[in-house]
Amino acid sequence: MSGIYWGTPGALNAGANPSVIFLGDSWFWYPAGNLPLAIHQSFDSHDFLVVGRNGAEAAEWKDKYRKDIDTAFNLYGNTTQALVLSGGGNDVAGSADFLKIINANCSKATTVKACYQPGQPESLMSGLYGHFKSVILKFRARNPDAPVLLHNYDNAWPTGKGFFGPADWLKAPMSAAKVPQDLRRDLFKDLIQKLHEMQKSLAKDKSVGNVVVIKTAGTLPDDKNQTTSWWANELHPTMKGFQLIADKKITPQLKKIITT
Repeated sequence: MSGIYWGTPGALNAGANPSVIFLGDSWFWYPAGNLPLAIHQSFDSHDFLVVGRNGAEAAEWKDKYRKDIDTAFNLYGNTTQALVLSGGGNDVAGSADFLKIINANCSKATTVKACYQPGQPESLMSGLYGHFKSVILKFRARNPDAPVLLHNYDNAWPTGKGFFGPADWLKAPMSAAKVPQDLRRDLFKDLIQKLHEMQKSLAKDKSVGNVVVIKTAGTLPDDKNQTTSWWANELHPTMKGFQLIADKKITPQLKKIITT
């Protein structure tokens, strides 16, 4: 029976043959709903392998998650039909990271650009470019042809709501930096647009092979009154939201790739 395997040991023990490897953060691991669960609705005869963890940063692919990634690629990299990456969100979200890219006091800012520290977010995106490229090249050593799919999340609302109680992802660091209320969502939207632009630039690098850049941001309804229907909290969609992103943006691309 096909299924989704959360970590290589489970796939190995089950004798699975993953058609897709998902590597990334909570958009692949969130317990209340995630993209692999939503996408698998359209590929229920295929095995999926999910590598990474909730809270994983792209910067950690090279060290904290290196062993897990190497094991997955060594065992299944040469036979999988696609690799899907989710990274960059946790390199921004949370006070420890967000406050590194915005000014300590943004209270007088009238534009998103005025909130950034000098050299940001260009420095952040340059680092992410390197992290994405490194892990793709590692995959290419095992599989030179399978497409690599990239997404850029969606336009979250900095509500302060977490999984259980308040979160430290978006609202908290913006409040600490006194970001004006009317700039807060635009600030996050700008960051994930910059992530998309970085991914498009990476896809032009011939050394990474076939990279499919999917602009998922803007898929969910842009209506503050509907946030509870589509967003479980300030960083993760509801299962309904993940399903919409999967059905509209990612599943159609995978259907062009995955064979029976």
